[in-house]
Amino acid sequence: MQLALALVVGLLLLANLFTLTLVALAPATRAERAPLLLAVFIITLVVSVPSILLLPRWLLRPYRRLVDEAERAPLASVQRAKPRDETEFVLETFQGVVAELRDKQRELERLGAQASERAATAEQFSERVVASLPSGLLAFAASGLSTVVNAPARSILGLDGACEGEDFRALLEGAPELAELVGRCLRTGELYRREEVSACVTSGRARRLGVTVAPIEPTPAGGARGVLCMLTDITEVTELREALARKRNLESLGEMSAGLAHEFKNALATLH
Repeated sequence: MQLALALVVGLLLLANLFTLTLVALAPATRAERAPLLLAVFIITLVVSVPSILLLPRWLLRPYRRLVDEAERAPLASVQRAKPRDETEFVLETFQGVVAELRDKQRELERLGAQASERAATAEQFSERVVASLPSGLLAFAASGLSTVVNAPARSILGLDGACEGEDFRALLEGAPELAELVGRCLRTGELYRREEVSACVTSGRARRLGVTVAPIEPTPAGGARGVLCMLTDITEVTELREALARKRNLESLGEMSAGLAHEFKNALATLH
């Protein structure tokens, strides 16, 4: 069918070309017209025959490639026996490809929805875990900007409002020792465990904090891609510890005083 259509088109082009040449170049007399028409016919035939032979191949080349690709397509929905006509075969293959693409699209949409749901669930779970921690939690990116500051950390450091996105030096202005540990951890990737630092909150009260500063993904060249800081207010514990130390010192001083008094009493008794 396609070959016949191409041949018809070629013959029509040849006839039009011959007619135009005849009308344009035909002399007035028959004697002069016959050799010229014969020459024009021969030239037209020589030029047109190769064109007619090559035109179907040129026109059908994309179609043949499409048929070959359709034959190689591993589609389960298309019967492998070729239909009566190649056009039907290509059409069925194309429809099978479209159907499979739609199935793949629906599958990708389903997987994307599941991934989004899992990501949202994981994010909500992480937020609940961070919010439920009794200790203060701070996280800083490699740039030094805060990414996580939970409620206990705000309460311990006396921070108000949203603190995410602030530089650690500004955020920890009231705790310079802690800021120094965070900066060193960012530069060197070193872990600082159970350190005690001082902090002065907005109320002006001095606090003692127990902190652990850990690097997030230490880099081979030193440094870290982030810092995680856990802190606990140990002011009361420190005060109790200091009070206990003072009590023990006073007890030791009392025992020493009693011993001195006893020795002094014995010395006086000897003199008498």
